Amino acid sequence: MAKLSQLQQAYANPNMRKMLNLIASSEGVKHGYNTLFGNQQFNNLGAHPNVRKAFKQTDGTTNHTTAAGRYQFLNSTWNNLAKQYGFRDFSPQSQDLGAIALIASRGALDDVLQGNWQSAIGKLGKEWASLPSSTYKQGKRSWDFVNKHLGSNIQQGNHPKFVDLKALGYKPQTTQQTQPNFVDLRKLGYSGNPQQNTQPQFVDLKTLGYKG
Repeated sequence: MAKLSQLQQAYANPNMRKMLNLIASSEGVKHGYNTLFGNQQFNNLGAHPNVRKAFKQTDGTTNHTTAAGRYQFLNSTWNNLAKQYGFRDFSPQSQDLGAIALIASRGALDDVLQGNWQSAIGKLGKEWASLPSSTYKQGKRSWDFVNKHLGSNIQQGNHPKFVDLKALGYKPQTTQQTQPNFVDLRKLGYSGNPQQNTQPQFVDLKTLGYKG
């Protein structure tokens, strides 16, 4: 857990302010620190408003949220932050420091301060559903959106992709050995020519029917 003094020091870093602005923009808040989920405005910043609102996820399921503020804190999340850091209101300063505390809790504080955007965003998708690295069933921003706001050139393709070979027709056999299980890509429809060198061979999974 980062100390309050660390949060305050981090806020003075220009990269941190860039990240906070990106998160707010990604969340699409129209009333800044006074925004309820769904972009309804509230006025009293004395405490988290704790208004429960329904919404539909991208899978069609109805869910509920108490998200509020510039960084769309859930009420339960905010209560934990207030207890840990002694926040006595929901003021802009408290919200900024609270967001930095969440960034630190995800292990992304140093990444942000050093401008390692790809690494930072990869970690923060678990905290903010609107970031492109998020796995939540909610709408999220593109990497182009991120690059525009950060002035960076993050390439989504730089992230490793895990492919379910079963979806490509591969049926592994259960073995009791610890040796690596080599897959004959020719059985999956790959007709590439083997390379006569020691370099690893990269296969275009699209030729195998993968639509990632």
